[in-house]
Amino acid sequence: MQQNQLYRRTNRRIYRGLYLVGLILLLPACAAVNQLDTQPFQDYQSAISTLKNESDQALQAVYQTELDQFKAKITGGDNALVPQLLINFPADQDFVWAYPAPSDPSTQPNKPLFASVADMRQTLSAMNTQLLDYAGLLLALSGADSSTQFDPASEAQKFDGAASSLLGQLNTLGVKTTAVTSKDLALFSTIASNLAKAYLENKRSELLTQILQEGMGPLQKFADKAQEAMVITALNAETQYQNQSPGFARNVIQNNDSSALDSLLTLNDQMTQQLDLYKNIYNGYGALPNSQLQLISAIKSNQQVNLAELINYATNIKQQYETLKANTAAPNE
Repeated sequence: MQQNQLYRRTNRRIYRGLYLVGLILLLPACAAVNQLDTQPFQDYQSAISTLKNESDQALQAVYQTELDQFKAKITGGDNALVPQLLINFPADQDFVWAYPAPSDPSTQPNKPLFASVADMRQTLSAMNTQLLDYAGLLLALSGADSSTQFDPASEAQKFDGAASSLLGQLNTLGVKTTAVTSKDLALFSTIASNLAKAYLENKRSELLTQILQEGMGPLQKFADKAQEAMVITALNAETQYQNQSPGFARNVIQNNDSSALDSLLTLNDQMTQQLDLYKNIYNGYGALPNSQLQLISAIKSNQQVNLAELINYATNIKQQYETLKANTAAPNE
C-alpha cells in the first residue's frame, strides 16, 4: 500500500516536471510566433522615400530648365513671350490669379510650361509627402519606430484632411476629380484606424495585413491620380514642342539655317528626355499598389519584401533627370 502511494507521488512529480519543461520550451516558440519582422516595413519606407526624393528633384530640374530657357528666349529678343507672364486677377474672386488665356486654346497652353511644371511639382510633392507619412505610420505601427507615438483616430483625420486639400490641387491641374472624394484618396481611413487600434491591443499580424488591404483601394486611386497628373504635364510639354519646332524647321528648309537646325535637334533631345522622365515617374506611381501587395505577402510569409520594381523606376528617374540637366547645361558651357 505504501509502495503504491509512493509510486503515485513519484509519477505526479515526474509529470509536473515534464509539464514545466514543456512549458519552458513552448514559451520561446509562442514569442517567435507573435514577433513581427519589421524589416519589410523599413524597406517599404526606404523605397517610398527614394521615389519621393528622385521625383521631387526630377521635377525641380525640369522646372529650372524650362524657366532658364524661357528667360533666355526673352532676353534673346523674343518679346512675344512677355505677355504670357502678365497674370490676371478676376474681379469677382478674392486672392485668385491666373495666367492670361491663350489666343488659340486648341493649340496653345494656358500658361508657360515652367509654370505648369511648377504646379505639377507642388502637387506631386504633396502626394509624395502623404505617401512617406503613410509609410512612416506603418513603420511605427509595426514597432520598428518605437519613438513615434500616434493615435489611430487622429491619424485617420489627418490623412482625410490632406486628401481633401489634394483634391483642390489636382483639380487646378486639370485632373478629373468629380467622382472622387477625400475618403477615396485617404491612405489611412477610419476603418484602418479601428483595425490599428485592435492591432495595438493584441499584436495579431493578421490585423496588420487587414490594415494594408484596407489601404489598397485608396492607394490605387491615389496612384491613378498621380499618373493622370503626369499625363497632363507630358501633354503640356508636347504642346510647347509643337508650337516651337515648326519655326525651326521652316528656317532650316527655307534658309538653310544651321543654328536653327542645332536648335531643332536640341529641342528634340530635350523633348524625348523629358517624356522618358515623365514616363518613369508615371510608372513609379503605377508600381505603388503592387509594392503594397508585396509587403502584405512578406508579412504573411515572414520573408523579405520584393520592391525591385519600385526601386528600379526610382533609380531610372534619378539617371534621367541627371542626364537632362547635363545636356541642358552643355550648350552654355
